[in-house]
Amino acid sequence: MNLRSKLKQIVIRLLPLYQKLLVCRLRHKKTINVVFFAMSVPMWRYQHLYELMSKNSRFKVNIVILPTVAYSSEQQDKDEKKLISFFDSKSIPYLLGRNPEGGLLDLRKELNPDVLFYPQPYHGYYPHDLAYNFFIDKLLCYYPYAFWTAGDYWSYNLPFHNIAWKLFYSTELHKQDSETLSTRKGRNVEVVGYPNADEFLKEHYDDIWQQQSIKKKRIIWAPHFTIIKGWLYQSNFLWMSDFMIDLAKKYSDKIQFVFKPHPRLYTELCNHPDWSEDKTREYYNLWETMENTQLETGEFVDLFMTSDAMIHDCGSFTVEYHYSENPVMYIAQNFEEQLAEKNDFGKIAMNLHYVGKTKQDIIDFIENVVLKGEDPMKPQRRQFKQDYLLPPNGKTVAENTMDVFL
Repeated sequence: MNLRSKLKQIVIRLLPLYQKLLVCRLRHKKTINVVFFAMSVPMWRYQHLYELMSKNSRFKVNIVILPTVAYSSEQQDKDEKKLISFFDSKSIPYLLGRNPEGGLLDLRKELNPDVLFYPQPYHGYYPHDLAYNFFIDKLLCYYPYAFWTAGDYWSYNLPFHNIAWKLFYSTELHKQDSETLSTRKGRNVEVVGYPNADEFLKEHYDDIWQQQSIKKKRIIWAPHFTIIKGWLYQSNFLWMSDFMIDLAKKYSDKIQFVFKPHPRLYTELCNHPDWSEDKTREYYNLWETMENTQLETGEFVDLFMTSDAMIHDCGSFTVEYHYSENPVMYIAQNFEEQLAEKNDFGKIAMNLHYVGKTKQDIIDFIENVVLKGEDPMKPQRRQFKQDYLLPPNGKTVAENTMDVFL
């Protein structure tokens, strides 16, 4: 074992003792300062917990808008503007993590946080002075921004996973994966339910689909960002991009399509040798301007729950779309290989998908399942929702999380 590994082991052993001391101190502190980082609207998972904490006089809660530095400057600006619009629409106060001149918020001086909630666990996603490793002396917390369907180190055993005070996970199966895969053996995990469950299970949904002259079926296409072959290569966007435009035109009298790309796809396309910023911008604009199509890059709960079907190749959507109980197709020319890489939870969720390996598979799904309603997997999807997607203890996810603090 080299020196770096030894130091890591020492930190992981001593950190829980230090965190217990911090918790004891906070029990006697009149006001606990909590900071939620908001990276983008689609990855904002803390709305209900923020609202619950804000109503409790023991907590002083602040939101800091901080788009990831891993995206292009254009994408960061877009994400920041959408977050500002999102929070303004709800009359929720916030602070900007960066000012127009490029300087960063002095978080310790301005807010003196006791607890920090980060939206993603990855190194290099935050500017240095606001990164999680700069606040190891605080209580770090995390809701996964996605439903983990694979048992990989990047899902459970990154430095953040072992440094964090509490990881609020979705199911007992995810806790078991952490116990097996993380250096800390899941001892910092609390099972509270999937954070977005509180949104998916609300009573009312806004219909954000553009009004049509006649009633049409509604299909979402949600491609992943991994268009370059590598360690996480699953996107089918490059061979589907023109084909999906053709389908939108072919079924213009029967179907509405929404293009719901992963937030990072825009940046990846701009950097792709066969694409460019201009080509990417034109493609996205085409989806915004056709009669029966639209582009959605923000919040997606209302979109999912008012749709009729989805076509995608995204990990988390493999689970999240099952809240709608609607038919869904997973695009993968190597579906069996991808299925083998999933954890037990992911295998169950993926096997409730119709599989698209070819263009004809997609057409058959549209014609038979969506338009004709031939959907034999509907009962199984409904049972999956009951078994895995509802928060434990008969409470909301936010309430389960608050129980840890009170």
